[in-house]
Amino acid sequence: MATFNPRGWPRLPDWLDPHQGRRRPREINREALERCCMALAFCLCFASLAPVHLIPFAFAGLLFLAGITSLSLAVLRGDQPLASHLTAWDEAALLFTISLGLRLWLGPFPVN
Repeated sequence: MATFNPRGWPRLPDWLDPHQGRRRPREINREALERCCMALAFCLCFASLAPVHLIPFAFAGLLFLAGITSLSLAVLRGDQPLASHLTAWDEAALLFTISLGLRLWLGPFPVN
């Protein structure tokens, strides 16, 4: 029978690694920006499946959901909101800002 040895477990995936201090801030910033751009691209891709007159509203809604996902990632990883490099908190703030700006620019939801 094998003994209980947590050191033999596989390490955490890179996106959930709590030891961010081992990497340079420039690498962390690039990774955060890549995640944010991928979220924008996926949201636009899935919003394009909506009817044409609803695409901007679907895009804004999906960006809001992506912001909630980034907030969840920030909590899971234990990121510090006021870190000197970009974190998942910054991604969430950017996604929420774009979503809110788009909704304010679009105006009320169309009835038809």
